Amino acid sequence: MNVLVTGANRGIGLSWARAFRKREATVYGTAREPGGAEDLREIGAHVEELDVTDDASVAMLAERLHGVSIDLLVLNAGILRRDTADTVDAALMLRQFDTNALGPLRVALALRPNLALADKPAVVGMTSRMGSIADNTSGGFYGYRTSKAALNSVMKSLSIDLSPWPVIVIHPGYIATRMTGNQGDLGPDEAVDRMMSIVDRLEPSMTGRFYHRDGHELPW
Repeated sequence: MNVLVTGANRGIGLSWARAFRKREATVYGTAREPGGAEDLREIGAHVEELDVTDDASVAMLAERLHGVSIDLLVLNAGILRRDTADTVDAALMLRQFDTNALGPLRVALALRPNLALADKPAVVGMTSRMGSIADNTSGGFYGYRTSKAALNSVMKSLSIDLSPWPVIVIHPGYIATRMTGNQGDLGPDEAVDRMMSIVDRLEPSMTGRFYHRDGHELPW
């Protein structure tokens, strides 16, 4: 099995890579700075340079992986910048949108030929329930919420355009990683273990859905 994970040098991405390596899958893990991805190398993953906000970087990744089948594409790379109604910064909002929504779209479209080489390809996007409009009861986080809502929309469209391949988004929960200041209710390894139960049962009938890490569906 060949798996590609974006943003795999730390946090949830590294945990995805580690989990699949334990299953003896071939893992391609991306990082903006491959030189700092020693943890990824140590588990035996192929480290690939990638900046999901850079069209040229995405194109070069696709060129390097020409002819390589990808059974599972995990679109994990993302950023979070905190803001409130009093501190909204349009530039930071756009940066999050570019990374969290356009980045996964760039990568998924560029790697369609690789997915097409697999017998049963699938695409999983790491989203957040903060991107759920129906679930928003606390406000704030304008850039992050907007970018994740956009990601959900992107992945929903991909679920139609890439049919019959299953394309879903998963909310991993509040995970203790550098992104959250190491605060959270679970560590990344445990969160990935729970999400793996969703990935293990992926089939075309599940496409276009928004899942909680524990398996139930969340509202868009």
